[in-house]
Amino acid sequence: MFKVVYDYIMFSFLGIVKVALFLLFFSLAIFLVVKSKDLSGLGTNSFSSFLTGSSKISLLSAHLSRSKWSTDLKELEIENITPEEAEIFLFILRLSDSITPTDARKLAKLIIDECGNYDLEPFLILAVIQTESNFTPKAVSSKGAIGLMQVMPKTGEYVAKNMGISYKGSKSLYDPFVNVRLGIHYLSFLEDQFNSTENALAAYNYGPANFVKSKTLAKNPPKYVKKVLNFKTFLEEESILLAKRS
Repeated sequence: MFKVVYDYIMFSFLGIVKVALFLLFFSLAIFLVVKSKDLSGLGTNSFSSFLTGSSKISLLSAHLSRSKWSTDLKELEIENITPEEAEIFLFILRLSDSITPTDARKLAKLIIDECGNYDLEPFLILAVIQTESNFTPKAVSSKGAIGLMQVMPKTGEYVAKNMGISYKGSKSLYDPFVNVRLGIHYLSFLEDQFNSTENALAAYNYGPANFVKSKTLAKNPPKYVKKVLNFKTFLEEESILLAKRS
């Protein structure tokens, strides 16, 4: 009799323990899923979500105070800048020694607007600019590519005609705003044509005709592609760190 009661009690106790453990692990699993979604949200826009109000002004002001440029924040109209523009603006200031704060401010807005038009990531464009010209508007390659996104004169003429914008020969490519606008449109065109960012970057670097002829570029992304994408990842990670610090 006592053994039956004892067995019944132990069975019930073990059942309760199993249920408790199940609920504990279930709750833990739910917590991890929710947490992972929270962390996944800290992507390219994470800094933008934090960089609002006084924080964006203080971060930009602090960076400008350490730079070689003497700029009045009121002239830059920082109070009217969007969080997304503020993020790109700050990165341009950090990455370039030759772009003035005034031009960086305008360039940030241009990149945000044009990327919105073509469904491209602003960090991708920053990574291309860094890889191509190290953020030097007057850069010229040994092959004759010009400006921030290293656009070839013939390519610039073709893209400008396709976009219906004024193009005054190669000298137009020294204008950072014209150069980047043409470069973004061209990269978007290549992405549509070759169906992936990796292929578009390879075609951008080697030329679409050479990319089509090549039997290896599509299968084995060149160092250029990896360099651009690695720098894009770096910017995304920096964005998260800045968001946490702000």
